[in-house]
Amino acid sequence: MLRTLDDLLEVAVRLHAGDLPRPLQVLDAVSRVQKGGEVREVARSLRVAARRLEAIAAEGDPISAVLGASLEEAATPEVQRRPREMLGQLLLGELAERAFETIYKETMGTQELTIEDDRQSRNETDYRVLNGARRPVFRINIKFHGTLFRNARDLVGLDQEDCFALATYKIHQGLQKQEDERLPYLFAIVSAPGLTGGRAGAAIPEDLVHYVSLAHQAPKFPGKRSLEESVVSHLLAVPQSEPFGSEVRALRTGIQTAEWRVLSARKADQLLRKLLFERVYAVRVRAFARNYRNAELDMHFSLREDLTRLDGFLGGLRERGLQGLAVDLERGVV
Repeated sequence: MLRTLDDLLEVAVRLHAGDLPRPLQVLDAVSRVQKGGEVREVARSLRVAARRLEAIAAEGDPISAVLGASLEEAATPEVQRRPREMLGQLLLGELAERAFETIYKETMGTQELTIEDDRQSRNETDYRVLNGARRPVFRINIKFHGTLFRNARDLVGLDQEDCFALATYKIHQGLQKQEDERLPYLFAIVSAPGLTGGRAGAAIPEDLVHYVSLAHQAPKFPGKRSLEESVVSHLLAVPQSEPFGSEVRALRTGIQTAEWRVLSARKADQLLRKLLFERVYAVRVRAFARNYRNAELDMHFSLREDLTRLDGFLGGLRERGLQGLAVDLERGVV
């Protein structure tokens, strides 16, 4: 946990590589003044009014005075729950992107593939795959099949180990992007029960979770949208202490050795229309929106019957080329 201003600044310097956001620069100046720095000299170096800097340094809680939230407010489990989950999901997404790139290169026998992060919001996992000429090959949206749907047999007629849920709006969104861009859109599904954002988030160091939670609580904290990505990049770029280091290695191994499958947006849409009442049980439930306020309308797919193994998909891509495979993608064969 972060307990002092110096604790906060130590984490900030690590994450921002010395290029602190303006409010953190002010807090750094406050720290220097509190340690005996001459107010006018420190204020001049920061280009801030000496009177303002002196007033902040005299505050009982300068962090709250500058950011609008205190370390104590950001320390509760309730406040930290959502940031921890988001960090966990982003960590899994980053590891999955790297694993997908490795699998692609090893299967296709090429080093030319690059994956371009094209996410439109922080909770998307959306990438464009580019060839050596930097031309788009297809778009992928990585999904994790880590939590089993225990009532799958009763509600959608599938075994829980064979059931993969995908929000109906995601299917529509993917198909719209495919039609707008004329670029095949694929969902890449990593099937590894137990591999969840909650598990990944639980291992993230407490000081980083506290820092991100403070950013979410503080109305004056800048760059909130990119902070989580910065934290994940830092976690994977710098050797980490235990137990986080071991957990990342376990997550990476779990993702690389998991069963990977793909499902085109076209096939997902076709199955949704064909099996709407069988596989979207929400449409059979009276007052579903009122009784399940935070639930999404999910379409449930059979991993074995509806999805295509990634190695088989890549094998077809290697043998037939994208043009040959494009027909199957558009027809919903894959």
